[in-house]
Amino acid sequence: MRPGRGVALGSKCGAMGAGEPVLLRRCRFLLPCASCGVAEDVSVLVEDGVIAWMGGGPAPPGASSGTVVDCRGWGAAIPCLYNAHTHASMSLLRGYYDDAELHEWLQHMWYVEQRLTPRVAYLGARLAALEMAMGGTCGFMDMYFYPDEAARAAVETGLRARVGPVIMGDADPAAAVEEAKRYAASAAKRWGPLVGGVVNVHSIYAAPLEALPAAAEAAEELGVPLHIHVSETRREVYEAKKRYGVFPVELLHRLGALRRVTVLVHMGWAASWELGLVRDAGASIIHCPVSNMKLATAGHFPLREALDMGINVGLGTDGAASNNTLDMLREARAAVLLQRHSYWDTRVKATDALRIATEGSAKAMMLPERAGRLEPGAPGDIVVLDTRSPGLQPVRRDNLLQAIVYAATSRDIAYTIVNGRLVYARERREEYVEEAAKIGEELNKWLESIGTGKAEPPCSPRNACRKTH
Repeated sequence: MRPGRGVALGSKCGAMGAGEPVLLRRCRFLLPCASCGVAEDVSVLVEDGVIAWMGGGPAPPGASSGTVVDCRGWGAAIPCLYNAHTHASMSLLRGYYDDAELHEWLQHMWYVEQRLTPRVAYLGARLAALEMAMGGTCGFMDMYFYPDEAARAAVETGLRARVGPVIMGDADPAAAVEEAKRYAASAAKRWGPLVGGVVNVHSIYAAPLEALPAAAEAAEELGVPLHIHVSETRREVYEAKKRYGVFPVELLHRLGALRRVTVLVHMGWAASWELGLVRDAGASIIHCPVSNMKLATAGHFPLREALDMGINVGLGTDGAASNNTLDMLREARAAVLLQRHSYWDTRVKATDALRIATEGSAKAMMLPERAGRLEPGAPGDIVVLDTRSPGLQPVRRDNLLQAIVYAATSRDIAYTIVNGRLVYARERREEYVEEAAKIGEELNKWLESIGTGKAEPPCSPRNACRKTH
């Protein structure tokens, strides 16, 4: 058996069925969490969707069926990455309008989104799910139109997802919140245990502000995230101050929308006292460094200060239209580099970047307890990295963490396991690549058919749009 070949104990080679035990046999390295020490020559058994056993030796007693990945000499088992803010279907807009600042860029995105169809939304989400699975990302929190299509793509790929309609544009606030609440309450029943709901409000400038208090109430009542872009640009901050007399986070606090379930995305223009409000509310912040740099939003999210204050911070790629990848390993590296470039110091470490990409994102997404860690009883979400990659050499036990954050990319991922199921194996890489290429062809034909232009924000959810829209 060649190194890394997945084989089924007691059955044919390559079985990847959900529900089977998965054994990672004698991994060269195992990193249980971002701040944990690295172990060597460790096996991991996943049963019934959770990590059942970890230890030395080839296998625990009784491990007689299921899928085996032989990791000897090459594999590093690490916690899964979770993309806590993205717009999955926007993979269809990768490279569509790249060299513009946010508000101009948005007008071009909105032109396409006014013409979006369920089929196109599905194709974009499926493309994103394939990319994330191949890159060691085990789940994502989505904010986009046609949430059923993102949910379907996640289920088909085997990823965890938090999905829901986005409240924005000329929507009736009460009707929009009611639809968001209905969707969030039914998501898991409709799509299964890996998919949950989220209450998405686009922002204070592109959504009806009156929806925010009720949206926050609904999210807290249902125990799902309230997911919103906040303080992404200087313009947003200045306009909030001019119109409402307060900064964006202060406005959310005034409206009763800053709560334990609130997830604030970007926060590149946050004041120190706003961080205090976030801390007191127990809310989370999602850092999206690459998108912010690419769209020239400037500012710099104060990651070190937020972590020192005890605020939960997660990591997200944003959409592929503004990144242009969904590679969470690249995102973790960028998070460190942006902080060091902005603050002229090295207080933010590789440990911080990996922690926010794993445990921090998982907490913001309200994933099962201990997601983002490898230990008995934790969810069976595991990534196996191939340490033989030339770009990681010379890798050792003492520099594995640095290799992961500063050198590794999605191309170094050999296996991705979600809830105890192999959702990506490098033996099947060509299947994924071929499907992605076919999706790309169909998306390009559709984009060519609609032309280009600018538009105002689409109204969403559609069944909550005002009659005059």
